[in-house]
Amino acid sequence: MRVFNMGGQPPVTFGAGRLRKVPELVAAMGGGPVLIVADAMLAELGVTERLTKGLAKAGIAHVLAADVAGEPKQALIDALCVKARESDAKLIIGMGGGAAMDAAKLVAAIAKCGEAAEVFDLAAKPLPADRLPSIAIPTTAGTGSEVTRTSVVSRADGSKGWFWGEELLFTQAVLDPELTLSLPPHLTAWTGIDAVAHALEGSTARTTSPAGLLFGLEALRILREYLPKAVADGSDVEVRGKVLWGSMVAGLALHNCNTHMGHNISHAIGSLARVHHGLATGLGLEVAMPWLVERPEGAENYALAAEALGGAREASALPGALSALMRECGIAAELPAECAGVEVAALAAAMKDPANFGMSQNAACKPSVEGLDEIAGMVMRLPVAAKVA
Repeated sequence: MRVFNMGGQPPVTFGAGRLRKVPELVAAMGGGPVLIVADAMLAELGVTERLTKGLAKAGIAHVLAADVAGEPKQALIDALCVKARESDAKLIIGMGGGAAMDAAKLVAAIAKCGEAAEVFDLAAKPLPADRLPSIAIPTTAGTGSEVTRTSVVSRADGSKGWFWGEELLFTQAVLDPELTLSLPPHLTAWTGIDAVAHALEGSTARTTSPAGLLFGLEALRILREYLPKAVADGSDVEVRGKVLWGSMVAGLALHNCNTHMGHNISHAIGSLARVHHGLATGLGLEVAMPWLVERPEGAENYALAAEALGGAREASALPGALSALMRECGIAAELPAECAGVEVAALAAAMKDPANFGMSQNAACKPSVEGLDEIAGMVMRLPVAAKVA
């Protein structure tokens, strides 16, 4: 009998208009002051005002820190921790995409201890037990960060820093599909394919379990049906809700069984060029999948994943099923223009970096160092898109 563990997860409130419930949740969790960690773009678009107005109406003191633009760096986390202490924050809200939520959960975990984020990078030191309660409000459907115990924050040199532990779990998640309606088609596709990667990697990882298969395969079925519809017509709140739910379920697969080759490649690319994480992950996984399914390890789970993506129940059908979904979502099989100067050797070295190497070893067939060199070469043989003027 297989022995495995299931991680905890936060309570989730789901549905159109659930943003209005946040003041009630804050009050039930002890009240403010609240520090809101949000994407800068959301403040510019007036989205954060929908939250702050509700908190103000309920008499809940709050400070808005709409400081997240792209993947946050550890210096920003340290600055947000100072802001949390100076404002005497009793609760942290993360509002935005995965970057804002990853930042918020890390701030909630370490703000009270007064230590710098780098102290906890790659679990060099256990996260403190004394943390602030936190609420996740995703405005994209892809990362699943609202239900995972990981946070990815860049170091000063641009390389990826990793933080993990149950201490990073949000206390509550609020999933309101109305907040995703304004996401343009290309970002809907890129964030959505990140969720597909979480589901696919979680259900086919070396560490997968009945939990990984339960969540991962269900998420693949949901996203296969509804992600292309959301890309084609982003105004349908019912479809947006399905994708947001599928993203969260995929996050649970990731939470329980972790990632493998797609994320190994995307984190490596992201340390060398400014590329959207979801796009890089989807392309990396698409390139690596034929290499993976050629090997016998994990064939049964690859077959199940292929079926969930609408293909035949055969491991060999999985690469084609994934590629078909990506093309249907408008994602071309080409690297973005930002990758034009990336060399194979640099990518391979980044894939072997300690921050990324462990992900590759969670594949059903653990690639050797030579195998990573081969896969890096396959990635860099993709055509590079022309730079848009």
